[in-house]
Amino acid sequence: MAASLSGSTLPPDLSLLLSNLSSFVTVKLDTSNFVIWKSQWQKILRATELNGYVDDPSSCPPLTVLDDSGKSVSNPERVQWNLVDAHLLSCMTATLSPSIYSTVLHCNHCSEVWFALHKRYTSFSRSHVHQLKNQLNSVFKKNDSMTVYLAKIREVIDQLALVSVL
Repeated sequence: MAASLSGSTLPPDLSLLLSNLSSFVTVKLDTSNFVIWKSQWQKILRATELNGYVDDPSSCPPLTVLDDSGKSVSNPERVQWNLVDAHLLSCMTATLSPSIYSTVLHCNHCSEVWFALHKRYTSFSRSHVHQLKNQLNSVFKKNDSMTVYLAKIREVIDQLALVSVL
């Protein structure tokens, strides 16, 4: 059964997310783990069929609709959309480290947070891309285990993939 708040009903999958957020998103976003954080959120949003809230902000229903008499009235779909968006915004910001959260304080919708973070972590300068490529070329195994060595390579490759360089 879906949770109900002031006449609006939360989708069951969102109620499940609210109850188990720390199980689904296992890391707080900081400056070093955007790829992992984003991957976890993409899977959650796809599984709950709520990805439209972050991917397509234009999916927001209009504020008002016309009733049978042609009078403009509040759109109940918009009320529901705002409720779900507010809960997703709360969930998303709860998974941010304090230093990252401070960069999205101005955001009022989960899509704004999503786009702001995506822009922040995928807007690399050419010099940064060059630095990452050099870093990839200079990874050596030395005394590391194979797992640690491959993890170092994967981390740099993931950062390069973010900026669509590979």
